[in-house]
Amino acid sequence: MTPELIGILAVGATMIGLLLALWRDARADIQALRAEVRAEFAQVRDDLADVRRDLQALTERVSHLEGRMSRLEGVIEGLFAPRGDRDRHNDAA
Repeated sequence: MTPELIGILAVGATMIGLLLALWRDARADIQALRAEVRAEFAQVRDDLADVRRDLQALTERVSHLEGRMSRLEGVIEGLFAPRGDRDRHNDAA
C-alpha cells in the first residue's frame, strides 16, 4: 500500500467515525426534545381539563343566576303591572 492510499483510508475512517458520533448525538437530542414536548403536551392537557371544569362550573352558576333573575323579574312585574285591567275584569263578574 502506498502512503497516499493509507492517508485516504485513514481520513475516510475518521470521517465515518465523526459522522456516527454526530448521528448518535443528534439522535439523543431528538429523543430528549421528544420527551420534553410530550411533557409539555401532558401539561397542556391537564390545564385544558382544569379550564373545562371551570367553564362547566361557570355555566352552572350562570344557569342558576338566570333562574333567580327570572323569579325576580316576575316579582317586579307582578308589583308594577297595571291593575286597571284586572280590576275591570273582576267588576264585570
